[in-house]
Amino acid sequence: MMHPFELVADPVRRRLIEVLAVGEHPVGVLNDVIAMEFCISRSAVSHHLRILRDEGVVTVAQDQGLPQSRLYVLDGDFLERLDDAVGALFALWDQRYGTGVRRAPEFPARPLPPTRAPHSHRAGRKGMRGRRSPGFDEPLGQNP
Repeated sequence: MMHPFELVADPVRRRLIEVLAVGEHPVGVLNDVIAMEFCISRSAVSHHLRILRDEGVVTVAQDQGLPQSRLYVLDGDFLERLDDAVGALFALWDQRYGTGVRRAPEFPARPLPPTRAPHSHRAGRKGMRGRRSPGFDEPLGQNP
């Protein structure tokens, strides 16, 4: 069985889980959305759905309206496994840093260094950048 972090590490599988967290969706809709967002083939999307199904992340049900269509549903047990894995990570964090809280310690924000005041060009003049060279505006073919 894959670790929950491995399952959500792949951006395609993570996006499938996000879409299914909203509710159940037909396989055709999932294929179309993910294939368009990630520019991958429908068979690649099916491959990721099969991994999620084999790992117990999603379940498949028959669509009552369309008997040939399958609905994918996110399994709540996976979210509990993911939550447990995150909890174990926080436990390691607490052991190391002894914060006793389930989040990273907050550090006071350092003020940004002041920005330099704009300074004028040498001798108070503007630079030559952006100026046209003499004779630039003269029509072609009229050089003396």
